[in-house]
Amino acid sequence: SAVTDIKVDVGKPSSINIALEIGAANETVTVVGGGELLQSQTATIGTTLTGRQITDLPTASRDALDLVLAMPGTTTPGRPRTSSINGLPKGSLNITLDGVNVQDNTLKSSDGFFTYIRPRTDAIAEVTTSTSNPGAESSGEGAFQIKFATQGGSNEYHGGGYWYYRTPGLNSNYWFNNRDLAADPATGKAPRTPIILNQPGFKIGGPISIPKLFSGKDRAFFFVNYEEFRLPESTLRTRNVLTAQAQTGVYRFLSSNFNTTGTPVTCTGSGTSRLCSVNVFSVAAGTPGLAFANADPTISGLLSEIRGSLSGAAVRGSGDPNIDQATFVNNGFQLRRFPTVRLDFNVTKNHHVENIWNYQSFGSNVDFLNARDPQFPGFPNHGSQTSIRFSNVTAWRWTISNNLVNEARYGITGGTLLFFGEVNAGQF
Repeated sequence: SAVTDIKVDVGKPSSINIALEIGAANETVTVVGGGELLQSQTATIGTTLTGRQITDLPTASRDALDLVLAMPGTTTPGRPRTSSINGLPKGSLNITLDGVNVQDNTLKSSDGFFTYIRPRTDAIAEVTTSTSNPGAESSGEGAFQIKFATQGGSNEYHGGGYWYYRTPGLNSNYWFNNRDLAADPATGKAPRTPIILNQPGFKIGGPISIPKLFSGKDRAFFFVNYEEFRLPESTLRTRNVLTAQAQTGVYRFLSSNFNTTGTPVTCTGSGTSRLCSVNVFSVAAGTPGLAFANADPTISGLLSEIRGSLSGAAVRGSGDPNIDQATFVNNGFQLRRFPTVRLDFNVTKNHHVENIWNYQSFGSNVDFLNARDPQFPGFPNHGSQTSIRFSNVTAWRWTISNNLVNEARYGITGGTLLFFGEVNAGQF
């Protein structure tokens, strides 16, 4: 007899009861069912996404963890990384890839919805969440379990490729930019953050075969997934700068009743719009005991560089007569690579060995994530972020009998992470 389409989920036991009538020796009884089975083997409560559910759910990041945002109980007050589940604290989450924890466990209690190794959408065969009563396989590591399983090869070759592209020509400006920023006289439109994104990738899997030497059908399989994330980053910034008059030492203030008699202060206008000004350097020059009559040359030079860097920026008043607000675009670039390789071997009919390897490279010349981009256009005071991350999982499964299976699994994660390779932008 043949029984097909039995649903098997990660971390959940699956079984089916079969009752067959006596038939002729050459007859085959095919049982086909489309209904969900009542889960009677475990008290675990959970949800599973597989196949087209994973690839068809729209996620701009192509990070498989974002799939959990669509599951019941998930609350996301901001970016996906801020998510919580069932109102539980971040430290109660446990996220595994092929049975090995992939969180940044240094910050798990405050940043639990984040993975050091990031599962990619096209590399994942299944994601299962359990919200109650996790089994012994979960090792008591958290009240909420998120389990990813990497795709594997089969007896047939399957693959695919894609290239996702995002450009400002296909996107409108942010509503807040249109509301808050003055329009560019040349275009009549508010400044915008130009976003250009390229995400190429491919995947392929099948039997490991060498023509005329070795056929891996039913014995050896491979799966490879590769993805790139190319992002010429741009972020719109608004900074406070001294006005041109303030840089020369002319301090201005609004006053409806300031008495200028006997002072170096001059005022124009009347009422609440009466604007007064005084040259503080001239005052210093005429005051005994004060040793300066001009700006410090280092500070003066820095202020001149700031003002010169804003030649292409939109500069407007701030309401303070000594402060202008400059709006400009800071530019950077990110390149991320995500290769995944899985190998499966049926050594004998009772012994299965698998190995899954992930290598992830993150590089950026400006760290926008932590707001370490240049304080002003072209300034060198900015940070960068570079990271190399890897994981490897090896497992051996021994089918001892029809009712007894033993599995040994070993995994390792590691890498390097470098923040702020250049001067911190907070110095200005």
